[in-house]
Formats: sequence, C-alpha cells, structure tokens
Amino acid sequence: MRLVVLDFETFFSQDYSLSKLSTENYIRDPRFEAHGAAVKWGPDEPARWYDERFLREILKNEDWSDAYVICHHTQFDGFILSHHYDVHPRYLACTLSMARLVMGNHLPVSLDAVRDHYGFPKKRTPYHLFKGKHWTELDQVTQEAIAQGACDEVESVWTIFKRLMDDGFPRGELDIIDETCKMFTEPVLRADTDLLAALWESEDKKKKEQLASLDVREADLQSADKFKALLEKEGIEIEYKHGGERKNGKAELIPAFAKTDDFMRELLEHDNPRVQALASARLGVKSTLLQTRAETLGWMASRGALPVYLRYAGAHTTRWSGGDRCNWQNFKRGSAIRQAIMAPEGWLLGVIDLSQIECRILDYVAGQEDELEKFRNGQDPYIGIASQFYNRPITKTDALERGTGKQAILSCGYGCGPAKFQKTAALGIYGPPVKLATNEAEKAVRLYRETHKAVVGYWREADAAIVKLANKETYQWGPLRLCNGKIYLPNGAPLDYTTLEFYTDRESHEQYWRVRKRHGWTKLYGAKLVENVVQALARVVLSDAMLRIRQQGFRIVTCSHDELVVLIEANGHSSEVLNLCMEAMKQEPTWLPGIPLDCEATIGERYSK
Repeated sequence: MRLVVLDFETFFSQDYSLSKLSTENYIRDPRFEAHGAAVKWGPDEPARWYDERFLREILKNEDWSDAYVICHHTQFDGFILSHHYDVHPRYLACTLSMARLVMGNHLPVSLDAVRDHYGFPKKRTPYHLFKGKHWTELDQVTQEAIAQGACDEVESVWTIFKRLMDDGFPRGELDIIDETCKMFTEPVLRADTDLLAALWESEDKKKKEQLASLDVREADLQSADKFKALLEKEGIEIEYKHGGERKNGKAELIPAFAKTDDFMRELLEHDNPRVQALASARLGVKSTLLQTRAETLGWMASRGALPVYLRYAGAHTTRWSGGDRCNWQNFKRGSAIRQAIMAPEGWLLGVIDLSQIECRILDYVAGQEDELEKFRNGQDPYIGIASQFYNRPITKTDALERGTGKQAILSCGYGCGPAKFQKTAALGIYGPPVKLATNEAEKAVRLYRETHKAVVGYWREADAAIVKLANKETYQWGPLRLCNGKIYLPNGAPLDYTTLEFYTDRESHEQYWRVRKRHGWTKLYGAKLVENVVQALARVVLSDAMLRIRQQGFRIVTCSHDELVVLIEANGHSSEVLNLCMEAMKQEPTWLPGIPLDCEATIGERYSK
C-alpha cells in the first residue's frame, strides 16, 4: 500500500473549538473550515503544505484505494477527509492510539506528549496567531509559520509511527485500530429521534417530580456542602474518601458523593424514604445519564449518521473505552438508548456476544476443570451454586435466586468479600435486588471459594506475580509473559505495571502494592491482578474474532467488552452471515486449547435483543 501521512490545520475560535464541542460536532458544524493540510506522500518524500485553495483538488485527484493513511488522532483527520472531501482511504493508522498501548494509558498521549517522550521539541505551529482568524485574514508570515509547523508535525508523526513499531506495537493490532477508526470516520448507523426525545422527556419529568417531592432546589443538590447539610439534617453521618494529595503532602478528604461510592449506594437503600429520595435526586441531577445520552445522540443524528467513537486501549486491560462525550461502551442492554440505534436502510445489525467469557477464561487459566466441564456440557453456570446456596433446586425461571448465583460466580471470582457481596446484592446488579443478612453474604462467598479452590489458588499465583513484576523479572505465566514490569498478552500487547510500588499510607500506616492508572493510584493485589489479566485475555478473544469477521468481508460498526455488532445486508442470506460470524466468535484460540467458548446472537434493524 502507498503511505500517506497527513495533518489538518483548521479554523477555531473562543466559542468554536474542540474544548467546547465534540469531534463530530466540531467537524460537522457550519463554521468548520480547513486552513489546509500538510501531507507526506511516501516515506522518502518531504512533507508538503497545501492551503485550501489547492487541497481539495489535490485530494480529489488522488487514488485512495491503496492508501495507508497515518495521522495522530485519526478520528479527527480521517473524519474531515470523509465528511468534507469524500476521501475514503483503504487503511487508517493512528499514532495516538498506538502510543496509548506502547507508552501506557496512564500517560498523556497528545502529539506534544509523545514528541517529548521520543525526544522531539514542542510543536512549532503558532495556534495563538490564528485563533479566531480565517486563512484569508492571515498575513503571509503567519501562513508560512502554520505551513512549516504542520509539515514538522507530519514528519514527527511518521518518525513516531516507526518508533512505536520498533518499541513493540503488535502488527496485528494495526487492523484493530483501522477498524476502530472507521467506526467513526465512516458512520452508517441511524437513530430513532422520536424515541430519544420521548426518553429525554421521561427522564426530565422523573427528575422534576423527585425535586418537587423533596421541596429542595437543584442547586441544593448540586452543591456538595448543601447536600451534606441536607443529609446531616436527616441524621446521616457523612463518609469521606481521599480526594488526592495537597501540596503539603497530606491527603485531602472529600465527601463520598460519587455514583460509584459505596456510601451513595447505601443511601439509595436507606430505611428513611426521604434519604433514599435525596440520594436518588442528587445522582439524577448530577449525572442525568440517560438524558445526556439521548440528547447527544439526537443532536448527532440531526447532523448525519452516528459516528461511533471508541478509544483504542482506553482501559488498562487494553479494552476500548468511550470517548468524544458519548460512551458507546456503556449502553445498557435492553435500554431505550440501544433500541433507538438503527441499521442503515436495507441492512440489519447482528448483535453477537460471548457467553460468560470472563468466567470461562478464569476457570481455564486457573485449572478449574470441574467448572469447565459444566460449560462443555451446556450447563447453566449460575444454577448449580444457587441451588447449593438456597438448599433446593433452582431453575432459570427463579430470577432472584439465579441472580444470586450469577453474582457469586462473576464477582467472587475476583475476590469479592462478604460486605461488598451484600451491598451488590441489594443493588440488584445481577438480577432482582436481594436483601441478604451478613451471615448469608458470608455463606455465598465461602461457598464460591470452597467450590473453586483452583481459582483461589490462582489468586496466590497472582500475588507472586506482583512481586515478579516489581522486580522486573522475566516469567511465563500460562498464556502470559512477564518482562520488565509488563505483562504481555498472546497478541503481543502489553499491560503496563512499570509504576508498581509498595506503598505505606501516611495516616493509616496501611501497606500495600499500588499502580498508577489514568485517574490516579489504585491498590493491586492477587485477585485484582487476576481480574485485570482475565479481562485483558477476554479482549484478545474478542478482537481476534473481530479480525476473523473482518477477513470474511463483514463490517463491525461498534463493540463493547464481550460483544460485536456486525452490519449484515437484509436479504435471504442474513441468517447465514450471522451464523458465520457466530462461528468466528466461538473459534478456539491456539493459546487456550480446549477452552469451551460459546456465544449468543440476535439480528434485527435495531441495536437491541
């Protein structure tokens, strides 16, 4: 393929910039204007600048059918190419995505940050000189400075691409990046805007009803101090958490008011109905998740097809994460949001998800053969342990009891303790909410550990692996290889633990291993490391299936942790195509010989089951 390295420079202003708008909105906005682009037409050609007067004609006359286009943040430059110039390269590569995997996603990966990592000086493009100015308003000196800066960026992107490959970026993952970028740059999905509008109005009504019943103002709920006063008035003792370290080195404590904090979850289940309502209203006002998503997708659909923005290797486990102010990784199954997303006319969406993939991989790498045999025999993995817990036969129709079994299998495999098990059961995450006494939660955890001794033993192996990681040892651990503080997956991708350190808390004097993540430090222990590697291996199973489906000529339009959504033409062969994709999902990896994989699938016009 023919190499092309490219970088656009575009108009921006105080109220029109990527800091104010999503990438999709910025590029589709009527104010969008390309000043021009720097292009490197091959590895031995110097980068050249083309302003908009010449760029459109040059891009139009190029043959892009064999072009290998490399950019830094390719969703941005690639979407400009497709949306404004009708240019559709055969292959897309992205040095920002590559850097996230090679350098570690706990580090910034802007072009300046990656340039600094590889010893380049800072970018020379004089953004401050052309903010709020159109190309024709700029003097020749400024125009030349923009051109030189863009050419310098393009040359650095090419060098960075080569360095990232030399530093171990897996070649097979380039195809995954191409597929990920094209989910955004070549959008096809539609939205049912009437359904999204109805969802927005329903959530808005619910929020207003909550506020009215409480006789409090929205500002009282948004303010941490005022919300704290409301709770204290109801006799609630506020719990606090570490909010980071101040300059003097002392930990700052802040109220645990986040949606993910156990304290807020407990308030949602409080015996006092007013406390429940306050907590619910606080979370509704602060997040309004469904409203925000419905509004984002609705406006996006008004501008065209829905571009799916996924951050390649956005999670530490190399899984994708959401981006561009819309987290496609977290659209709940069965939700109205999913139902509002539709295939283009004449096409269907094949929604295929791996069945209990993490559970199967965990049992396999731990050597829990009795559980693997149940999977091979097609047995429900949750019913057996639920029947033992309730001391009577449980079936799939026993939703509450089966949910307890499902929670035991899926959460206890990563070391969940009784207190967390009890809280999670009450929230109804794995099925209908279940009120468990402390001794019942202890029984569930004990039952899992007694029936999964190989898994418990695997946690101990992981404890030893943490020490080996800290010592930068080289070590083969099943399908994983430890080397220089990193864990290498079967596809060659690394999990970065080079920041691992043994830490002593200044206040509690508690000692533990911790590792740096994107949002700060997090504890690391055996069961947690097991969770990391199992999820990473599950991602490799999914992405390998993605490559097989791609090689058969079918397009994947979005994905989540254990699910691929394939675009299938609506004709008499749709079911056959779906079956081919399912076989690709179930194919046994060479590095997990004998593992019993399975999947479920549906096909229809909407992204729902």
